[in-house]
Amino acid sequence: MAKYKTDFRKYVKNGNPKKFIKTLVDGKMTFAIRESSECTEVLLDDTHIVYASTSNFPRKKVYLFRLVKNEILKWLAKNELVLPPNHHSIEYNYEYDYEKDEMTGTDLNHAYWRIAYTTGLITEKTYIAGLDNDCKALRLATISTLGREKKFNNYKNGQLGRSFVYQKRDEKLQDVYKYVRLTCFNYMYEASKLLGKDFFAWKTDCLYYKNTEENIKMVQEFFDSKNLTYKQLGY
Repeated sequence: MAKYKTDFRKYVKNGNPKKFIKTLVDGKMTFAIRESSECTEVLLDDTHIVYASTSNFPRKKVYLFRLVKNEILKWLAKNELVLPPNHHSIEYNYEYDYEKDEMTGTDLNHAYWRIAYTTGLITEKTYIAGLDNDCKALRLATISTLGREKKFNNYKNGQLGRSFVYQKRDEKLQDVYKYVRLTCFNYMYEASKLLGKDFFAWKTDCLYYKNTEENIKMVQEFFDSKNLTYKQLGY
């Protein structure tokens, strides 16, 4: 198995990497490859080539993966990560009479990304950089892939050999995504308790409840207190 260092020159490309990989195999080259839903990565000589998913990620913003990771590592060096209470991503009030009462919903905008910013995990500059309309999948991926093990398939002289771990799993970084998710679900839980019997359900980052001016005001003021942004849904 070939030995791979970690100080590669990194290049980000768009497009389909299959033709390039076929060229390497046909040319009996020695290289390594990792394929995922986010990207395809190739280690070749002293270069690390990343083919970004053109359907999900704008090439000009792929740098956010590295930036988010670096900022979160700085945060972890100075802060202790304490996980919020464990609530489900979806919760219903089965006693709520949805046929009798008119419902409304308050839907948080880019909830996980906003929570990463409001809790100090990422800076304001990074937060703003990820707000473009075409960054929705990218925003989530920069957080959800943190600490994930990276395993590459190794090719020697064009022949597939053993896989190897290029980046080990980092439990502390993986807990950051859990922290962001649970923070979101905990906000939903706290808001649902304010609503009492008028609460119907929450689904990840959207809260559904009886449509009254008082309820809407109460829920919006709660989310305002958490420095979150939202849109109000009508039915």
